[in-house]
Amino acid sequence: MNAIASRVPAPEYHASPGLSISRLKELKRSPQHYQWALTHPKDTQPLRLGSAAHCAVLEPERFIRDHAVWNRRTASGNLGPRNGQYWDAFKGANATKAIITEDEYVDVLAIQAAVRGDPVAAPYLESGEPEVVLQAEMNGRLCRGRVDWLTAQSGSPVIVGLKTARDCRAFQFGSQAARLGYHLQFSFYCDLYQTIKGIQPKMIEIVVEVEAPHAVVVYLVPDDVLVQGRSEYQELMTRLAECEVRDKWPGPAEVEQILTLPSWLYESTDDISDLGLEK
Repeated sequence: MNAIASRVPAPEYHASPGLSISRLKELKRSPQHYQWALTHPKDTQPLRLGSAAHCAVLEPERFIRDHAVWNRRTASGNLGPRNGQYWDAFKGANATKAIITEDEYVDVLAIQAAVRGDPVAAPYLESGEPEVVLQAEMNGRLCRGRVDWLTAQSGSPVIVGLKTARDCRAFQFGSQAARLGYHLQFSFYCDLYQTIKGIQPKMIEIVVEVEAPHAVVVYLVPDDVLVQGRSEYQELMTRLAECEVRDKWPGPAEVEQILTLPSWLYESTDDISDLGLEK
């Protein structure tokens, strides 16, 4: 089943069949972590802030509709604690909405303005569709992905991603991308689209810093990054198939390990005083 659909809400997407790259990447740590992630989705403050920022930038009308802002202040002017009767009442009144604090709301609006006002990023977002779900069979398995933005340049498809980061400079974000497996995601989405449409899309990643002044950098994802990501995610799919056949989901190590400490911990004890290097 090959399909493309836009503006798909996250709950609907997560309930749909198919292997997603976000889950598959958990297999890099261990099969045990992959199994755990299937029924225990992550929910952290940075993830919630990133999700809200995505929504504000790509679907501003839905951001207003689907988010509630906790702005109750104490007598001292601090943000009210998220517990107690006022918090419980607020949660009850906004049970269908994502809740963010007033401080997070201010940050999200600043991120929205930074991305939409960036001269390099803005042209990619002038037209297109947000939250586009791609579903296709790859390597004998139904796979799915939800790309942030799908647009076109001179008639050719462009998949645009949006990432928040502490540092958007090339080396720093490149390190973050490698550590978090973004290159697998780029390749997975690229291959899904190509499987469905028969043409390779241009891959663009907009990166915005979470802290002021919310600097923005737009990156073109080159072929060598896609090749590396493709090799890694296909290897993980092979490992997943092996785990399914064996019905075994081991942790990071199945046998006893030797503890290794980082090299910087060991101070040099070599005595070089007899080498005649001192003046």
